[in-house]
Amino acid sequence: INQIRDRFPRLSTILVDRGYKGKAFVLAILHTFYWCLQVVVPPVGQKGFVVQQKRWVVELTFAWFSRFRRLTREYELLPETSEAFFYVGMIQILLKRLA
Repeated sequence: INQIRDRFPRLSTILVDRGYKGKAFVLAILHTFYWCLQVVVPPVGQKGFVVQQKRWVVELTFAWFSRFRRLTREYELLPETSEAFFYVGMIQILLKRLA
């Protein structure tokens, strides 16, 4: 988590699902890292599937990554190599969207 804080200094709010709703966890993150956790809950009385705020962006990105064979399994020995392949995959996705 310290690496995330150093890498993204402007990060202030993190959207989480109901699994992180515990008050002790939310307060620990707030007091340790000064981040606000916003729990995304479905609307009251929801029946069926409803897209939740910002969650689709993350899920869509993971779906894009699943199209790349090297990213679906852990073939690499070093985590840095895996990270590099994620960058390569994202660059390819963004280039296709620009074209």
